[in-house]
Amino acid sequence: MEKSHSVKEFHLSYDALNELNTFSEGDCISGRISLALNKETKVDSLFIKAKGDADVNWTDDDNTYSSHIRYFKLKTFMINTNTQGNILSPGIHVYPFSIQIPQGSMPSSFKGSHGKIVYKLETKLDRGWMKKRVLEKEITFVSKADLNLGLLMSPQRGVKNKSIGIFSSGQVTMDVNVERMGYMPGEMVTIRANIENNCSRDLKTKFALKQKITFRASGNTSINEKTVCKMVQEPVPSKTRQSVAGKFVIPPDQGLSILNCNNISVEYILKVYLDVPLAKDPEIKFPLVIIPSGFQSILSPNMPVRVEELIEGGPSNSDFPSYTDFGSRLPAVGPSLYPSAPPAYPEPAAIGGSYYPDPQQPCPYPTGPVFPQPPLYSATSTQVIHAPSSFQEQHPPSYGSLFPPSALETPGPTSIKSTNH
Repeated sequence: MEKSHSVKEFHLSYDALNELNTFSEGDCISGRISLALNKETKVDSLFIKAKGDADVNWTDDDNTYSSHIRYFKLKTFMINTNTQGNILSPGIHVYPFSIQIPQGSMPSSFKGSHGKIVYKLETKLDRGWMKKRVLEKEITFVSKADLNLGLLMSPQRGVKNKSIGIFSSGQVTMDVNVERMGYMPGEMVTIRANIENNCSRDLKTKFALKQKITFRASGNTSINEKTVCKMVQEPVPSKTRQSVAGKFVIPPDQGLSILNCNNISVEYILKVYLDVPLAKDPEIKFPLVIIPSGFQSILSPNMPVRVEELIEGGPSNSDFPSYTDFGSRLPAVGPSLYPSAPPAYPEPAAIGGSYYPDPQQPCPYPTGPVFPQPPLYSATSTQVIHAPSSFQEQHPPSYGSLFPPSALETPGPTSIKSTNH
């Protein structure tokens, strides 16, 4: 709200489409501009515009890096430009507007330490030589562009076999299953880890959800990493085989994954590992994708997810597939979550916990079909499992294999900041 001698009130408002007040590709933003005048006023023009931008900026060793991506900019005149001026009478003038967000793959709203993705409305009142009046309102944008539901709802499996060194001599085998890749904030993640501990020490199974935020500008990258949550299970005794079940809830306010932006990405890695004293921990990493909680509607945790319920939160023009459920009737798994693959980067180094972090390694995982159907195990923590006669390691896909490198990216120096909670 702004005031001046001739302009009593200048106000911008828009109508919410759903309870969460979010917008997506193809949605219409409807609202109004209110102008209350104390006296007859000459106005050159009045317009409303909507735009979406991703901006990155940081300073490192006296060097500043910045990048900018504009996703769209739409402008509509409420009062057309007139060099002679438009004379408005005293009183209240209301100008309704409706702007449709373009279709296409655009990232969700985000704000971080070195960058932000912002979608907003801006209206400007031009009165010639007098000071222009400008109002802005940010809108929360949630990306639903061609999400690959088959990939998001597919189970994940990883198998690891490792020989332990001098202080905990022997061999361990991990066979880990995660029910799917995609989760909403507030949902429960269920993990089943089948552990064969043939080393000389009892070993604790640990689960950690890690977030990696990457900012890119001028061929350089700045990476922020942190542990979102962590669990420690009871030890698996030496010379035994056990099935260990773990569950944790994605924090309700956790930020969404951003995988379709060239200068900002937000990735999540679920790390399952054995805590081996005085040795490198055997581990398996699974990519997790956090999708909007607005999809949840009236769903309860661990209930089957129905697409009809995902899109009943409010009117929308977004193109979202209309499958009956997330199950066998889904389309075939595609190569990526988004039609235009964003840049790929190495998996984050291990962080947090009482173990030795792994160095950065090139992504070793295949780029072919992913997620074979895992066998079902009981949730009982003491169940004995029999090892297969012949062993073969199996890795879940990495972000690097799911999202191939972008031609726009130029390799450059990388700075990494880790935070554990």
